[in-house]
Amino acid sequence: MHIPVLLAEVLSGLNLRPGMIIADCTMGGGGHSAAIAEKIGARGRIIAIDRDQRARQYAAGVLDRYPNIEFVRSNFSDLGKALAAKNIQALDGALFDLGVSSFQLDILERGFSWKTDCPLDMRMEAGGLTAAEIVNTYTEKELADLIYVYSGERYSRRIARNICAERRQNSLNSSAQLRKIIMRSASGGYSTRTASLARVFQALRIEVNQELAVIEQALTAAANYLKPDGRLAVISFHSLEDRLVKNTFRGLQKQNVLRIITKKPLTAGAAEIKNNQRARSAKLRLGAKYAG
Repeated sequence: MHIPVLLAEVLSGLNLRPGMIIADCTMGGGGHSAAIAEKIGARGRIIAIDRDQRARQYAAGVLDRYPNIEFVRSNFSDLGKALAAKNIQALDGALFDLGVSSFQLDILERGFSWKTDCPLDMRMEAGGLTAAEIVNTYTEKELADLIYVYSGERYSRRIARNICAERRQNSLNSSAQLRKIIMRSASGGYSTRTASLARVFQALRIEVNQELAVIEQALTAAANYLKPDGRLAVISFHSLEDRLVKNTFRGLQKQNVLRIITKKPLTAGAAEIKNNQRARSAKLRLGAKYAG
């Protein structure tokens, strides 16, 4: 079941009122969109954007209950086109929930999770390189660099070396194959080595979907679409994302586009983390469009 993270903080941070127009730029399972729909009422509109067509299918039960939620299949890097498709010229608020959605992790053939054996795919939409193509074709240095840069994994070079050694014998096509390589490459106890697993899978997912390349562009576009005092809310799940968000907010503030509301990101409390482990690493940053 999809549980939206930091929901109370998002609803409060967006300063919602009836009749608003809100863009949920990463709809995922639709949990945030549904809660926003309740707050803004029938006169409001939510433009729910997701690059993954399966997100629309997964969230059908949510979307169908709220006629003020309008789905657009698009990458959030094309925010302008998505809004134009719905004849939207300005927004009262925008939300980005970055990273992989919980429902994507649950679909085995998507290959996002290391916890069960599945094909090494990791694509959020059709087309482009799969994770299997990356681990089988990138050079040892390219693999080591992307693992380290996108995850900070201390054993990145050893893992890359062992991936290349293994693929000379057998093509790497499943998460189980990659899991074995990482588990024997990393040092320490089980929890330490599974942390390495999570970091490597994260790095591959970022590379497959080019997740970091468009964050600054998309946040800047969203900020420019905001009406005066409109709110921008961004949830990130790892340090690379959060650093990009923080730096983008700072740049927009220097340009007198966005006023930073959260000097430090908001995080989940103990009760939410107990109910939803995904919330452990979630960080929410908020900004408001300058009125003048």
